[in-house]
Amino acid sequence: MGLATIVRGFKVPVAVLDRFFESNGLMPTYGFPPFYYCAGRHPGQPPEDFATEDPHSAFFRAKLAATPEGAADIHNQNTSEHAYVSYAYVMVFCQRQIDVARELPDKIPPGFSELRNEILGFANEDEQALLRVAGMQPAGGDVEGKQDRASMLFVVVTDEREYPWEGPFLHKSDRCCDECPEEFENYTSLQHHWMELHGLILPRGILADDI
Repeated sequence: MGLATIVRGFKVPVAVLDRFFESNGLMPTYGFPPFYYCAGRHPGQPPEDFATEDPHSAFFRAKLAATPEGAADIHNQNTSEHAYVSYAYVMVFCQRQIDVARELPDKIPPGFSELRNEILGFANEDEQALLRVAGMQPAGGDVEGKQDRASMLFVVVTDEREYPWEGPFLHKSDRCCDECPEEFENYTSLQHHWMELHGLILPRGILADDI
């Protein structure tokens, strides 16, 4: 199932990012994004049943609390030549209202711009063309330096990724019952509550209003 991710951060050629990872003792990604800590987790399962994060995310978090978002990967097509490293991101399963200032702030964490420069420093001379593609520089040519190159906003197709059906990704509005004060850990439990306690008949495969 398709999934879109809105990321706040910077774009980098996969080959350059992998060279950076290898220089720090990590395996290259080859364009395949690391799985989020809750990927594959079923609603209600305790988080300790799964590894908290992949080695690449752990490395970034230890370095400056950044989060790597892998290459845009579209089913049955080649992977992208570029990946994204973000300090904030929002997943969109079907439809979602976004508070950009709160969820995707343009204020970068300390050291994030320096991280971008460090990673891009691993680019070879024959890779300079990849550093000039769309998204590598702010829109409008960074007029008067108003937008930091490490704080750009992207919408990325991250197909074949499971949406994490629990907080903090799932909005509170989709975990609270409209009929009573009950609040649930995930959307599936809320649906069962509606049907079993309130006798609601839900259309098959109904989507939440804001995820």
